[in-house]
Amino acid sequence: MQEVTYAADKPSDCSKCYFWKGTRKGCSLGKENCYYLISVPKKVKTECDGCPYGRDHPCIGWCTKKIMRELGIH
Repeated sequence: MQEVTYAADKPSDCSKCYFWKGTRKGCSLGKENCYYLISVPKKVKTECDGCPYGRDHPCIGWCTKKIMRELGIH
């Protein structure tokens, strides 16, 4: 599940927002369409995700994960 993140300039209370239409109507945009909601782009999975050697250093030209899989270690 993705964490909900709001922009830094979001008002502390919805009643101070431009889109707030009073206590009866609430927000004209709805909570799921909040103007201040930041959508974090999803990280694209690569073949090197989870490789113990790619964590601290960049790949050095050969895939350690592939070799470990072939040897039955990973």
